Parts: sequence; structure tokens; C-alpha cells
Amino acid sequence: MLRDTLTKFAYPSSLVKEYKHWLVLLRKEQITLGSLILICKEEKTNFHSISQDAMMELSIVTKDIELGLSRAFKCDKINYLMLMMVDPEVHFHVIPRYEIPVTINNQEFIDAFWPGPANLAVNNNPVNSEMFRFLQEKVQIELGESSPEKKYKRIYTSGCFDLFHYGHLNILENSKKLCEHLIVGVSTDELILESKGKKPVIPFEERAKIISSIKFVDEVIPQKDKNKQKVVDEYQIDAISVGDDWRGKYPPVSCEMVYFPYTPSVSSTILKDTLKLIK
Repeated sequence: MLRDTLTKFAYPSSLVKEYKHWLVLLRKEQITLGSLILICKEEKTNFHSISQDAMMELSIVTKDIELGLSRAFKCDKINYLMLMMVDPEVHFHVIPRYEIPVTINNQEFIDAFWPGPANLAVNNNPVNSEMFRFLQEKVQIELGESSPEKKYKRIYTSGCFDLFHYGHLNILENSKKLCEHLIVGVSTDELILESKGKKPVIPFEERAKIISSIKFVDEVIPQKDKNKQKVVDEYQIDAISVGDDWRGKYPPVSCEMVYFPYTPSVSSTILKDTLKLIK
């Protein structure tokens, strides 16, 4: 699973930059100076299977990486290795190449494999935690992560999103303004039937696709039950955002709560009632 692969590569502590469809991580094993992992956020094990949006974004990500590593470390070349044998999810090992040794922060880094192919099983450049953080911050700056920090790393919000409307959009847009990564839980058809006694107008697959297409949303997950703490723990959520009509009624969670003004003039119920009158 993707989550297992991310854990192996020390995510989220190794994160350098997050895109809508890709993550850039700093390798714990610095095969050469500035070695990275570029991994797709989609659960795909074949390169041709990733979405068109992810494929299009890849050109932006690789440009950022190549220009950023060149500025940071003056590398001579960059190798992209897509192996996917032990870890099957779509990812690249990004290995900067150097003709001569490079000294940075009083440590010399060598490219022992130049001019041949790099060997990922050999680590000639061990780094301690202090050096790792130094390299991580340097690459973050060069890849454009030096913009003002947002209040939260990861925010979660959820809903049925049956007949998507302006009130939903308000919550998503305002949530994204506060965080780097917005995760949205879309209630499954089964959960809606269980909690409301009737099926949604729009089936889950279509509702999830609508939400995932919104530019403010970074990740969509199915909301199968009302256990919010489980989501907080599994996805390392810093805050949950909801409309202020939930104040005092939301289930207790260990993360912070963010309440946005409720949009009283519009709701899925109002839309459904209006459609009944039109018929």
C-alpha cells in the first residue's frame, strides 16, 4: 500500500514539498548529495495508470526539482530511477550526479559511481539528523517552500456533498487557506443511508470525483463511519474544519477545531426541496 511505502521513506518527516498529485521527499540514505524520492500520491503500480492530471503536473514538479537541485548543490546531472520492484507504487529515486566531490556544511559528499549508474544499495554519504535537516531546509527553499507558513499542515473536513453548492465551496476554500494539505472525507452511500434513512441523489463515486476536481482539495477519502478520531490518528490531522452550526455538537477529537460561518441561505436540503416544488 502507498501508506506503507511512504512510511518506509520516512514521510512526513522527510517531506520537502507537496504538490496536488506528487510528494517530494529527502532520502534518508544520501546516495549522492541531495538525493530525493518523488512519489505519486495515487494508489497506482503502473506508470501509465496515473491520472492525466498527475502526468501533466509531473512536468512542473521535475522542472522545480531540476532547477532547485542545481541552485542548491550545483550538480552536473540528475538521474531518475523508476524501479518499483520492492516498493510497487509509482515513484522515482532522484539522484543528483557530481563529477567531483562537494563539501557543504563541513561535510564532503562524493559520487562514487560517476560516470556510471548509481547503486542504491551503497550509501557512501551517511548523514546525521542535524545534517539531514540542514539539507531538507536547503532543498525546501530552492523548491519554493520558503513562502509564508500556513497555520496547519493538514486539515480534515467531511460531508455528504450531495448536490454540491456554494456553502460547500466556502468551507473547502477557507480550509485550504489555513493549511498546506486539505483532506476531504466524502460520506459513502451506505453511511448516508444509515444516518439519514435514504440514499443520496448523487452516488458516492460521482460525489468523490466532483470534490477531487476542486483546486482547493489535495486528497479525497471515503467517510465510512462517524469515527473522526480514527481519521485524525491515521492521517495525522492537525485540525478539523466545519460550519459553526456544529459548534458544541461535534464529536470530541484530539486535534484543534476550526469553525467557519454557516451559509444559511443555501443547503442540500433547501436545493432538494426547491427541486420538488419545480416538478
